[in-house]
Amino acid sequence: MKLKKTSLILASIAFCGMLVAGPAMAGKGHHGKCGNPDQRLERMTEKLGLSDAQADQIRTIMASNKPTMDQLKEQMKSTLTDEQRAAMKEQRKSHKKDGERPSKEDRAAQMQAIGVSQGQMQQMKSLREQMKTEHQAIQAEIASVLTPEQKAKVEEMKKNKKGQKGRRGQRK
Repeated sequence: MKLKKTSLILASIAFCGMLVAGPAMAGKGHHGKCGNPDQRLERMTEKLGLSDAQADQIRTIMASNKPTMDQLKEQMKSTLTDEQRAAMKEQRKSHKKDGERPSKEDRAAQMQAIGVSQGQMQQMKSLREQMKTEHQAIQAEIASVLTPEQKAKVEEMKKNKKGQKGRRGQRK
């Protein structure tokens, strides 16, 4: 359960960087599911009605936090070998096709099968926790720029996004 939870946290942080605007950040591209930072900011501006000043402040927040997040992502990437990363990618693809998430025991067996050591798993867990902490700090910084109405809109979008999912990782 803990690995499942931390894997979900890692995925959301690593691919999106910011979930503060929920579905407002649903683009695609080589920067993950959320698009590049300019695309995310554009969607936030559109969905939340950001002023130019707010957009500039958020752009600054994103830029100032990028080096830290990039460093954590690089540390995460270097935790696994190229072969392990490729094997994990293939496993994720097959799970997406199946629509089922493997059980905790199945995931542990899969990690073991591709040669991920306990040390590597502990290092990834630690990095995921650091990423989560950074992500929360970024969200708080961005929230400080928003009006009460915009904050309410963000909460509404988050609620709607949660309602779109069935069991974790599965779309209804």
